[in-house]
Amino acid sequence: MTSAEEHKAQRRANRKLEEIGKVYHNGLALAEIDAILTAEGFRAMEEAIYCGREGGVHEQVGDRTWLRMSWHKKEETGRFEVLAYLS
Repeated sequence: MTSAEEHKAQRRANRKLEEIGKVYHNGLALAEIDAILTAEGFRAMEEAIYCGREGGVHEQVGDRTWLRMSWHKKEETGRFEVLAYLS
Protein backbone atom coordinates (compact mmCIF):
# COMPACT_ATOMS: atom_id res chain seq x y z
CA MET A 1 0.00 0.00 0.00
CA THR A 2 1.43 3.40 -0.94
CA SER A 3 1.64 6.21 1.58
CA ALA A 4 -1.37 7.97 0.03
CA GLU A 5 -3.42 4.74 -0.01
CA GLU A 6 -2.49 4.04 3.59
CA HIS A 7 -3.55 7.54 4.64
CA LYS A 8 -6.93 7.12 2.92
CA ALA A 9 -7.39 3.72 4.58
CA GLN A 10 -6.58 5.34 7.95
CA ARG A 11 -9.33 7.91 7.44
CA ARG A 12 -11.88 5.24 6.49
CA ALA A 13 -10.90 3.07 9.46
CA ASN A 14 -10.96 6.02 11.87
CA ARG A 15 -14.54 6.84 10.88
CA LYS A 16 -15.51 3.26 11.71
CA LEU A 17 -13.45 3.18 14.92
CA GLU A 18 -15.14 6.38 16.06
CA GLU A 19 -18.46 4.49 16.13
CA ILE A 20 -17.02 1.97 18.60
CA GLY A 21 -16.36 4.80 21.04
CA LYS A 22 -19.97 6.01 20.92
CA VAL A 23 -21.35 3.04 22.86
CA TYR A 24 -20.36 1.09 25.98
CA HIS A 25 -19.28 -2.54 25.54
CA ASN A 26 -19.42 -5.69 27.67
CA GLY A 27 -15.76 -6.30 26.76
CA LEU A 28 -12.98 -4.50 24.92
CA ALA A 29 -14.50 -4.81 21.41
CA LEU A 30 -11.29 -6.44 20.13
CA ALA A 31 -13.05 -8.50 17.45
CA GLU A 32 -14.80 -5.39 16.11
CA ILE A 33 -11.53 -3.43 16.01
CA ASP A 34 -9.71 -6.29 14.26
CA ALA A 35 -12.52 -6.56 11.69
CA ILE A 36 -12.19 -2.86 10.87
CA LEU A 37 -8.40 -3.05 10.64
CA THR A 38 -8.34 -6.05 8.31
CA ALA A 39 -11.21 -4.74 6.16
CA GLU A 40 -9.15 -1.61 5.47
CA GLY A 41 -5.94 -3.54 4.70
CA PHE A 42 -4.15 -3.27 8.04
CA ARG A 43 -2.84 -6.07 10.27
CA ALA A 44 -4.99 -7.33 13.12
CA MET A 45 -3.88 -6.53 16.65
CA GLU A 46 -1.24 -8.77 18.24
CA GLU A 47 -2.48 -11.48 20.58
CA ALA A 48 -2.28 -10.10 24.12
CA ILE A 49 -3.77 -10.23 27.58
CA TYR A 50 -5.54 -6.99 28.41
CA CYS A 51 -6.44 -6.50 32.04
CA GLY A 52 -7.38 -3.81 34.48
CA ARG A 53 -10.15 -1.29 34.85
CA GLU A 54 -8.16 1.15 32.72
CA GLY A 55 -5.44 0.67 30.19
CA GLY A 56 -4.14 1.31 26.75
CA VAL A 57 -2.08 -0.07 23.94
CA HIS A 58 -0.09 1.49 21.11
CA GLU A 59 0.96 -0.88 18.34
CA GLN A 60 1.95 -0.84 14.70
CA VAL A 61 -0.71 -2.21 12.33
CA GLY A 62 0.63 -0.94 8.98
CA ASP A 63 3.91 0.15 7.44
CA ARG A 64 3.30 3.74 8.58
CA THR A 65 0.24 3.27 10.77
CA TRP A 66 -0.12 2.87 14.52
CA LEU A 67 -3.23 1.95 16.51
CA ARG A 68 -3.92 3.63 19.83
CA MET A 69 -6.59 1.95 21.92
CA SER A 70 -7.58 2.80 25.48
CA TRP A 71 -10.31 1.55 27.75
CA HIS A 72 -12.05 2.42 30.98
CA LYS A 73 -14.50 0.24 32.89
CA LYS A 74 -17.52 2.18 34.15
CA GLU A 75 -18.03 1.47 37.84
CA GLU A 76 -21.79 1.91 37.82
CA THR A 77 -22.50 -0.47 34.90
CA GLY A 78 -19.40 -2.65 34.60
CA ARG A 79 -19.31 -1.90 30.87
CA PHE A 80 -16.29 -0.59 28.99
CA GLU A 81 -15.70 2.68 27.21
CA VAL A 82 -13.29 1.84 24.36
CA LEU A 83 -11.55 4.49 22.29
CA ALA A 84 -9.41 3.59 19.28
CA TYR A 85 -7.83 5.49 16.41
CA LEU A 86 -5.09 5.18 13.82
CA SER A 87 -2.26 7.61 13.27
